[in-house]
Amino acid sequence: MADNKKLLWLKLRTIIFGHPLATQNAEESKVGVSGGIPVFGSDIISSEGYAPDEILYVLLLAGSLGYAYVLKISFAIVLLVISIFLVYRKAIQKYPEGGGSYTIAKAYLGANYGLIAGASLTLDYVLTVAVSVSSAIENLTGIFPWLAPTPHKVLADCLVILFMAWVNLRGLKESAKLFSFPVYLYIATLALLIGTGLIEILVHGVTPVSVAAGHTAVSSASGMTWFILARAFAGGTTALTGFEAVSNGVTAFKSPPQKRAIRTLLILGIVVSVGLIGLTYLAGSYHIVPHEGNTVLNQLGVIIFGRTIPYFVLMGTAAAILVIASSTPYAGLPILLSLMARDGYTPRYFKNLGDRLVYSAGIWTLFLISSLLILVFHGDTHMMLPLYAIGVFISFTLTGTGLAKHTWQERGEKWKSDFVIFSFGGVVSFLVLLIFITTKFTQGAWIILVIMPLLVLMFRGIRSIYSGEIQNLEVTPEAAEAFHMHVAKLRRRRANLELADFRNKVIVPVYDLNLIILDTLKYAYALTPQVTAVHVASDPIRTAKLLKHWAEYRIEIPLEIVESPYRATVQDLLKYIDKVEKKGNYDTITVAIGEYVPEKLWHNILHNQTGQLMKLMLLFRKSILVTSIPYHPVPKEEHPVAVKLDTKP
Repeated sequence: MADNKKLLWLKLRTIIFGHPLATQNAEESKVGVSGGIPVFGSDIISSEGYAPDEILYVLLLAGSLGYAYVLKISFAIVLLVISIFLVYRKAIQKYPEGGGSYTIAKAYLGANYGLIAGASLTLDYVLTVAVSVSSAIENLTGIFPWLAPTPHKVLADCLVILFMAWVNLRGLKESAKLFSFPVYLYIATLALLIGTGLIEILVHGVTPVSVAAGHTAVSSASGMTWFILARAFAGGTTALTGFEAVSNGVTAFKSPPQKRAIRTLLILGIVVSVGLIGLTYLAGSYHIVPHEGNTVLNQLGVIIFGRTIPYFVLMGTAAAILVIASSTPYAGLPILLSLMARDGYTPRYFKNLGDRLVYSAGIWTLFLISSLLILVFHGDTHMMLPLYAIGVFISFTLTGTGLAKHTWQERGEKWKSDFVIFSFGGVVSFLVLLIFITTKFTQGAWIILVIMPLLVLMFRGIRSIYSGEIQNLEVTPEAAEAFHMHVAKLRRRRANLELADFRNKVIVPVYDLNLIILDTLKYAYALTPQVTAVHVASDPIRTAKLLKHWAEYRIEIPLEIVESPYRATVQDLLKYIDKVEKKGNYDTITVAIGEYVPEKLWHNILHNQTGQLMKLMLLFRKSILVTSIPYHPVPKEEHPVAVKLDTKP
């Protein structure tokens, strides 16, 4: 009966999330350039659709004169796109493990700036999901009026966010397959719109369909101020949100990952640049006036296509890509959190790959936080929009500045041109950031300025806790010597006994060699010499370190390595116990689980509680005994100087 239930659960799980993928098949789960564009580029592709609106909203404050400047603003933004592309191309070349702004800032500006970059990107990714989904649902209220009430809209937002989480939990390749068609169809239809519009203007000329209604017409350049131009430029740079995602996710690309990532970034830069210039040129030529509920893209579609099939395809894919834009954070944030976890700044479980070779913990975290944001702001896009884009320009600034500093210090071949490019990207991004903060401060931008320092403090606090735990758990020469003496003493006491006389077997799960494991092994060996330490090898690097430490400290207890190609640690340990139970002739089998008891209860959220899950699963095994060996940390002032085995959290 139990086997039938287990089989049913496995079938259901496979249907929902797909077949587990083996670690050795990781390359097959990665994406190429064609898959990387919808996965990592959907955010930036969707952003270019509403960037012309943001430019015109500001320029038309100067009346119809604003149309004369719209194309100039677009060219200035494209110049920034080129600079940022060159910045992130260098970032990808230097850091193939990914991380983008976080990695660059930490390496060249210091750990604190790296944490600022990590915090800013985290906020930007969360806001991207919330803003994109809420905007898409708001656009659908005209077609489905029953979505308009706030409770219905919030529920729809959360369900869409859950759907996006589910798709991404199935793997990057699944996401790429599902999202490729609407993304490429949108790009093709947008290209058709711009191409048709340009041909119409060249062949038949253009008659403006409207003037800047509601704005005072200005006949001289005195009506246009530098502040208006700066605000328009800053508004248009929303087309760049999502640009950093490719540099964060280099490891998600097939081999050679750096070349594919750079090629993807180049294509996205071209798509955004051409699309932005084309849309703003057409909008300026036709004197389009953006209104809430009637965007520049919609008005151009009606003018150029009429209410024909291409128009409906354009608007349908535009709405779809707003939802798909939330896929970029689901691909980027989990990778960022995994890199920060390797440095000890986020909980360790963020670096664990799930069944489908994606960082499942990061995906679930993004789902929960973005859903919470939707609930707090009642799914109102306009309330969340002022918070948007600030984080990404902080990361642009830190990346450009970090690479500029590094280039200045190294002064290698062609360093002057690189220094100019990196400095330009960093300085302009900083100026845009200042404009955003100044103009959006009272609208909610202050919230970001409050949350970011709190996030940085949280990251540093997590690192401090882990560092303290490592210091408490590191094997000292004294502890190793005490262990050897304990084993030797018991062996002398049992010298006249045969190993077969002991009918009880003890299995000790081992993740790493530390004081918890030494205490657990001492306890187990005191019960019986029939003790085996078992390591489930879900991470080859961790396994190699464990074997090295085991040999270095000459641990007498045999260590068995259980391969775990699908990283199912608990399940693979249970299978090993089943084999021991069938092959061995023991009266009892005991699983001795060492458990770290943190100084404060809330510190438990920083651990994945694998031991608790093991105990729960073994609770239903009648013939298996489970023993917990709690380890209480020694106060720091009483802790002896340790010999470090592994300084990385």
